[in-house]
Amino acid sequence: MEYIQTCNCDYGCPCNFNGMPTHGNCEALIGYHITRGKFGETALDGVTFALGASWPKAIHEGHGAARLYIDSSATKAQRAAIEAIASGKHGGAVFEIFPKTYSKVYGTRVAKIDWKFAGYESAFAVEGVGEVRSAHIRNPVSGEKFEGQVWLPGGIAWKKADVTSVDWSLRDAEAGWDMKYRNGAGFVAKVRFNEKGPV
Repeated sequence: MEYIQTCNCDYGCPCNFNGMPTHGNCEALIGYHITRGKFGETALDGVTFALGASWPKAIHEGHGAARLYIDSSATKAQRAAIEAIASGKHGGAVFEIFPKTYSKVYGTRVAKIDWKFAGYESAFAVEGVGEVRSAHIRNPVSGEKFEGQVWLPGGIAWKKADVTSVDWSLRDAEAGWDMKYRNGAGFVAKVRFNEKGPV
């Protein structure tokens, strides 16, 4: 699976290290592209989806809101499988943990999702909703590209990821979201998942 993560924290995101969010709240748009996989008997090869989410404080303090965005090329069976995975009822670490922190889950939206996975320079866009552009963090003095990774042996979404800078936006009137950030915390990774989470 190809994975692109954003949030509104500073680079690296203190939440990954049991810290509190940089600005007191958490907002995120996370993208997934399944290169090869299945759920039950449903093949998920090539399925792309995204999760928009917000929490008024730290994620573990709850009262969050979330919505799935599934690419319009997915079949009805594939959409149902992604919804089941994201429901929290079938394990998968982050897919099980995050739903426990939601107070509100909005209905799934089907939309065209453009996807480009290219390491630090990855990007995706959910048509009519939002977009993410990942890039190297730049040295504030020299402007040189910075490359770094975070390794989390017990990570719930990934175990090893490149640390990036992201410009991103998410606008969803029903959810009351109008998010727009520059140079936010980002991560890109290739991840293998099973019912226990990233492996």
